Formats: sequence, C-alpha cells, structure tokens
Amino acid sequence: MIYQPPPPSFLYGAGIGIIVYCLSRFLSHALLRICPTSFQQKVANLKFAQLYHYHSLLPSTVHAIMQIVGTYNFVFYGDKDVLTFDDRLFVPYGITKLGPCFYMGWFVGYLLTDTALTPSFKVMGYPYVVHHLSASMCWTFCASNQVMQPLASFLQFNELSTVMMNVRQVLLTAGYKSSDLIVIVVSLTFFALFSAVRVLPLPFVVHKWISQEFVSIRNEVGWGGAILLSAFLAVNVMLQGSWFTIMVSKLIGMFSKKQSKKKEQ
Repeated sequence: MIYQPPPPSFLYGAGIGIIVYCLSRFLSHALLRICPTSFQQKVANLKFAQLYHYHSLLPSTVHAIMQIVGTYNFVFYGDKDVLTFDDRLFVPYGITKLGPCFYMGWFVGYLLTDTALTPSFKVMGYPYVVHHLSASMCWTFCASNQVMQPLASFLQFNELSTVMMNVRQVLLTAGYKSSDLIVIVVSLTFFALFSAVRVLPLPFVVHKWISQEFVSIRNEVGWGGAILLSAFLAVNVMLQGSWFTIMVSKLIGMFSKKQSKKKEQ
C-alpha cells in the first residue's frame, strides 16, 4: 500500500472547516455582547471549563448544520458500495453542489481545530479527544485511499443529534432546570435523534462490515489498512455505546425523581 495524499477537494474542505470554526468561535463572543444582560451574567459566572464549552457550542452547531445539509443527498441517494468514492469538488447533486469529499475534509478540519484550541485534554474530555483524533485519522486515511465514503458520510450526517444537544445546553446556561418542560422536550428529542442516527444503525453497520466490507477493504488497501479501519470502527461503537448508556441512566434518574415527588404529594 503506497501512501497517497488526500484529494484537493478534501484539503479545501479541511481549510474551510478550520476557518469556519475560528470565525464561529469569535462570533460566539461577539453575539454574547448583544444578549440580555441576565444571560451575559450567567455566562460570566461559568467556571473556566464551562465557559470554554459554552463558546464551543456555536462552532459545533454551525458545523453540524453544514454536515447535515452537505451529506444528506449522498447518504440517502448515493451508491452505498464501500469502494464508492467521489473526489470531485463540485457535483451535480445536493443543495450546495459541493462533493462528499469536501465535507469529509471539513469534518476533519473541524475536529482538529476543536482539539488544537482546547485549553487541555482534561477540559475537553478524554473521550472527545479520542473521538476527534481517531476520527480525523480514519477520515484522512479513507480520503487518501478513496474508500468508505458512504459510511463516512453517514457518520457525518449523525451530527443531526448534535444540534439538539447544543440547544439543550444553551437552555441550561440560560437558567432553565432539567425538570422544566422545554428542557425535557429538547432532551427527549435529542435522545430520540441520537438513538435513531447513532445507535440503532450500529448493529447493521458492524454486520455489514464483518460480512462484506472488510474483505473489500482488505483487497483494496491490504490487511494493515483493513485492521486499522476495523479498530476505528470499534472505537466509534464503544464511544457511541458509552454515551448512549449515560443518557439512558440520566433519563431513568429523571423519571424516577418525578415519580418519587408524585408519591410524596
């Protein structure tokens, strides 16, 4: 297996991802100045790590929306073969007419910038560090070898759940409690989206990888590349599974508290 650099469209996307992240983070600070004074005060009272995460919400949301818009056409109507790869910058499909390789690069540019600008890995959260770095390596490898674009685009489309997660965090920052109706609705919507796009497809993704795609990838990039991509897939499954478990436990705790309060009344 001879190393090939990623296609130019991937590199353009990575550059845009870096620029948009930095601009969004700057814009987050600027927009805070025009928010109600009460909200500004709540943000000002956040601890250092919480403040860092707050100003990560806008870059995260912008990135998520662009990934949803940019990948949906390829995800739902594109060829699902693991060796399918469209490296064109401009394509005749989709809303933006920018190709899936461009959005793969954008994804990596966002992840690397988010990791590089964190005050520390502890503040960012070690699971997120593992997720960002492993995904960046995997996407770059896939772009360089022009494989697994359908699965990569589908995983990028998973950012659909990120939008509601960020909305929930803004509501909590604004002073709403987890028990308030609006937060409950947003939380359940986030949980439903996370389950639908990130968790429920995992058994099918793993089964297809083991039964079909591993052999195709092995024949295309060799044993080393196939094992490496298998490891990346395993990391993704473990991370999504652990986050899902945490959310389920929180939901159970939330409804248990409500039932306890009803019994007391």
